Amino acid sequence: MANGTRHTVGLSIGATNLAAVTADRAVTRKPVLTLYRHRQPEVGVPSENPNLAEPGLIITDFVDRVGNPAGIVASDGSTYRGERLMADALRALAYAVTDRRALPEAAAVTYPAHWRSTTVDALRAALGRVPEWSGGPQRISLLADATASLIALQANPGLPSRGIIAVLDFGGTGTSITLVDAANRYQAVAATVRHADFSGDLIDQALLTHIVDDLSAAGSFDTSGTSAIGSLTRLRADCRRAKEQLSSSTATTLTAQLPGFSGDIRLTRDELNDAIRQPLDTIITVVRQTVERSGIRPEDLAAVASVGGGASIPAITTTLSDHFRVPVITAPRPHLTAAIGAALRAARGPADDSETALASTAAAFIPPTEAVTTSAVDLESSPEPALAWSEADDDSGIMPVSTGEYPRPADAEAPLVRPPQKLDFGMRPSEARRAAVAWYRRPVVVILGTALVVLALGAAIMIVLRHTSGGPPATPPSVAPGSSAPATESGAPQTTTGPPTSQPPSSTETTTTQAPSSSTRTTTTQATTTQPTTTQAPTSSQPPVVPPIPRIPGVPRFIPQPGTPGG
Repeated sequence: MANGTRHTVGLSIGATNLAAVTADRAVTRKPVLTLYRHRQPEVGVPSENPNLAEPGLIITDFVDRVGNPAGIVASDGSTYRGERLMADALRALAYAVTDRRALPEAAAVTYPAHWRSTTVDALRAALGRVPEWSGGPQRISLLADATASLIALQANPGLPSRGIIAVLDFGGTGTSITLVDAANRYQAVAATVRHADFSGDLIDQALLTHIVDDLSAAGSFDTSGTSAIGSLTRLRADCRRAKEQLSSSTATTLTAQLPGFSGDIRLTRDELNDAIRQPLDTIITVVRQTVERSGIRPEDLAAVASVGGGASIPAITTTLSDHFRVPVITAPRPHLTAAIGAALRAARGPADDSETALASTAAAFIPPTEAVTTSAVDLESSPEPALAWSEADDDSGIMPVSTGEYPRPADAEAPLVRPPQKLDFGMRPSEARRAAVAWYRRPVVVILGTALVVLALGAAIMIVLRHTSGGPPATPPSVAPGSSAPATESGAPQTTTGPPTSQPPSSTETTTTQAPSSSTRTTTTQATTTQPTTTQAPTSSQPPVVPPIPRIPGVPRFIPQPGTPGG
């Protein structure tokens, strides 16, 4: 390669497209993986990959399943982890862009900036198990697509060196918004915000709705028939191609085969602009709100960087410029911007880790479980030109415009973002670690608290036992005149404890229960006006009556057994 530059490859992950770039070629594929028993997997669909000439096991929808512990169940019942499928797809894409030759000595992969750190770690571990990237001279790096896009735009056409830059990535399933500070080494000042209401898929759907409405109004197409479902699926794919063609031309024609209609349909750029005007106004509002929440003044916004496939639509560029009154910077092939930046990052070698030092500093409005990993890069330290990546042959099929659980290997790269250590610089590290633990969880506090609880429980038990054994004699219940007192199980009169019930002196009657003598058992009730209820002590011939001990909660009741004392 010219200028002594290393032979590298840049790979980017998107929800609807995977891209690969080398110094002389660019390739994009749909995220569809075909597995074979006798050879390596292939990525893409037959219309873009000529090597899909034989049947195999087809798996889709694995981009959003990276890092998900629930595997993807294939049609044959087998289960695969999303990150392993993604690693195999990237490997197949790397071989596609190199035309089946040996892979370059260095590679870099970009992931969506709104991915969680756990998702990125799962992808890193899966890539570490690919033989070509597991170690040795061929290593692979990971970085966010917003970071890679800044690297590519800094090289060509250039970025401001001061002010806030809003990086807008118009993808197939949503738009990502990342704010960076150019004067502070392009560090992110806010967590990446994901807006799903403006995407390439929704633009395709808006064009399809526009065409169907026109045909229905003319009576040429009946949407109520079930046979229209397959026709609408093919028409939607045609709308996607028409959208891409309208990015570089003012009009295009697509052929439709529908129930009740067969012929050509002409679409213009003005019709495309009308179809996306409302959702585009929504994304402008979201960008303004993101800037305001980050505490950035409108005059501090220096530029808007527009990347992703949607950035090739001229109406998006003009609308951003009209609303924000700042330069809108984009690359000639915005759908390859992240892959180009990844290739440039790989060309710098492992010594340049400037882009791995940044994490978002404004995640206050993002829930902790939804925190997004973002990265930044010291772009000013890279004087390399754009090399040939911005002019590589594009085999993507998109027309260019003029404007399983796998353990992490020991030699895998460290995480791109390391959690900051919240230390108080006025104390030693050991003291800071102790201060970071809540006071009620410290071992000394836990031990002392447990001891106090045990002592309090023991004191309560002793008080209850002392009260029941050494307190005043118990008072039996009142018995109506002429009736006999109920007897206990042992034959003694039943008694109860507690103070007597107060009544007015004129009508108060106190019941005196006389213990039975050695010859008879009688109950005598006498009327009085002032004397409280009393129980006469038993005679010498009758043993004293001991009140039963109340049951203590948590202590099993003692039941005397025959043959034991008290049984």
